[in-house]
Amino acid sequence: MRKRDLLIMANQNLWRRKARTILTCLGVIIGTASIVVMISLGIGLRVSMEQSMAQWGSLNIIRVNPGMQYDENGNPTGEEKRMTDETVEELKGIPGVVAVSPVYNINGEAQLGQKQGHLSLVGIEPSVMEDLEFSVSHGRLLTPEDRFALIAGSQVINNFWDERASRRQGRMMREGPQQQDPAELLDQRIRLTVRNQANNERKQNFFVVGILDEKNMDRAWEVYGSIQDIKRLRDFMMQGADSSNQMEGMAKEIMIGGGVMVSSSRTVSQSSRSRGNARDDRTDDYNSIMVRTKDVGQTKLVSTELRERGYNAWSMADSLEGIENTSRTMQAILGGIGGITLFVAALGITNTMVMSIYERTREIGIMKVIGASFSDVRSIFLMEAALIGLFGGILGLGLSYGASEIVNRVSADYIQRGMMMGGPASDISVIPVWLAGFALVFSIFIGLAAGLYPAGRAIRVSPIVAIRNE
Repeated sequence: MRKRDLLIMANQNLWRRKARTILTCLGVIIGTASIVVMISLGIGLRVSMEQSMAQWGSLNIIRVNPGMQYDENGNPTGEEKRMTDETVEELKGIPGVVAVSPVYNINGEAQLGQKQGHLSLVGIEPSVMEDLEFSVSHGRLLTPEDRFALIAGSQVINNFWDERASRRQGRMMREGPQQQDPAELLDQRIRLTVRNQANNERKQNFFVVGILDEKNMDRAWEVYGSIQDIKRLRDFMMQGADSSNQMEGMAKEIMIGGGVMVSSSRTVSQSSRSRGNARDDRTDDYNSIMVRTKDVGQTKLVSTELRERGYNAWSMADSLEGIENTSRTMQAILGGIGGITLFVAALGITNTMVMSIYERTREIGIMKVIGASFSDVRSIFLMEAALIGLFGGILGLGLSYGASEIVNRVSADYIQRGMMMGGPASDISVIPVWLAGFALVFSIFIGLAAGLYPAGRAIRVSPIVAIRNE
């Protein structure tokens, strides 16, 4: 017999006993829905934690700092890994890396009109800002042609305050600083004041051309400028180290017996110069290097490789391993609970098919007499069992999506009432496409597995005995 004819016959046989078929399908429906909803809760936990972590920093960004390799006893091996141009080229060659930028960091006092404040400046390459997942809510990103221009985080405006106005209004001590609109900082001039190690002062004007959005809160309190501009200020701040060391040496020399020893003075000066030269050798080193990878999976691999090479590497994705382990454990536990329900449904399918064999013994015998093979008889009963699994799986998926939507709506209202910060609440039940497909295939497989024993009994029925049976 053709497979199509067998399928049609199996479908017709099922609906001869509609009530029994519906009740059997109901068990599969509940079992499928239980597995899908239970596993979706574990997936929802992982997705919710990832979204929460992504608000505090990109999962694709790695921050690389100087490091050193150590042996099993904790002793350093080899030379310290420094942040140089050679390091930048090395990181660009790692598979999975899509963007790299060296970073300089400086801090200084700042003035915005009549307001005083402080800034944490980060110098990066403007050409790779977009590749490093920088995006603005107002204004624009930096370009390589910009000079002394800044991109400010969404909370930088709150670093400034008008001390005189606050004192007049009496709010400074009682209420603390007031939240301000980040857009107020756009197109404003900021005067930065920095000092070097010789206590010399330098003032530099910057112009704000963009405000970062609130997608990554780790950048909310920082301002970003061209690495060339920040390097000029950093070079100025590094000046004065040699003269400071020499003055310390001279002070120590005068205190020895109240007199000055020429030979000792030369020794101290030479020591100071040697320390100064050692320091000068590192003045051009970057503070860190920012690396962007293709995805979260690559971030973990690249971070591991960087640590193996001796660098200090950190990313938000490093914290995901514990979350993923917890999520997998929850999915296994919850999925196992749902699996028990589906196992009970499989027993129901087996019972239904066995009862069907007893009722259709004469029909089975006639089929064999008129030429149906053992394979045809087995296929009919297996198809009936598979159809029960298919119908139950489809309806169970529909029930799963409905239950998931109800759970998310109820939880969203509850979570938002308890949230301190605004914004939409994350879904706690997430049903990805692969889970829906797996549930449908698994329900069909359960139906087939449950139909193996009844199909085996059907092909063992004797045609002569079956025809005599009334």
